[in-house]
Amino acid sequence: MSIENEFWKRQDVQFHTTFSDGKDGIEEMIQSAINSGVRSLIITDHACGWQNSDGSLDEFFNSSDEYQKYLSLIDFMKKKYANEIKLFSGLEIEVGINGEFKLADGIRSTSTVSSETKFGVDIILGAIHSESFEEDCIKFGIAQNDRRSILIQNMIAVVKNKLVDVFAHPFQAIHGQFSDNLMQDESKAVLNALLKEWASGHQIYFEINGKKWPSYEQWAYNKYESGEMETNDKVFLKFYKDHGGQFVFGSDAHSTTGFDRTDFSIADSLELTEDDQHVFV
Repeated sequence: MSIENEFWKRQDVQFHTTFSDGKDGIEEMIQSAINSGVRSLIITDHACGWQNSDGSLDEFFNSSDEYQKYLSLIDFMKKKYANEIKLFSGLEIEVGINGEFKLADGIRSTSTVSSETKFGVDIILGAIHSESFEEDCIKFGIAQNDRRSILIQNMIAVVKNKLVDVFAHPFQAIHGQFSDNLMQDESKAVLNALLKEWASGHQIYFEINGKKWPSYEQWAYNKYESGEMETNDKVFLKFYKDHGGQFVFGSDAHSTTGFDRTDFSIADSLELTEDDQHVFV
């Protein structure tokens, strides 16, 4: 497979707008996706903010009115662009080390939505970001030597959460925290949990994240591109594929230019075909 195979671009499961940390509005992003050839698009703004390294706060959905506006605007766009693109509402939700969703006050206080209704959206991406994990470790007093095992348990918590449809960039936190990939026993623990979920009828899809990340994510991508990553992360993904797991692709676009600046090297390295892609309908 190569980047010329356009089937990966037919669906994009992750991008962000000005409702969270994106630079452009929902409609501008939709129009850009259409122009880039995307036919199915999931709008996945962050469900909560975070504290930056400089101590400043990025806060999203501070009020119920703001969250209702997000949901209503997506519903409007679904109708407006129905003949051009299939749109889904979504959220990228951080899963804390206690296994709980991190949700902004505006989402929690919206009386018309709840966990039973998936907070009013079609698709939920479960995620662990390195920065949020670090914040949790400090908050709960997790010693440095214990953090790796805690992170693996955190990954298992994402897999086991019945509300999660997609595990977003599953290796971002481990690369960010440890500049490393999964060890064999760690992979086995996560995969065993995954197989149990499948057996129970909970299908979760792994995202191939196409954002050209700097630093730690680029380190991982370079390993794929050079053919060096034949163990650990890649073994994990091959096992997932060989046991019937399907992948979804997310550009992780944060601006209108993001849909055309994506990296397909992981899909190339795993020699994925069209049959390995799940498409939400």
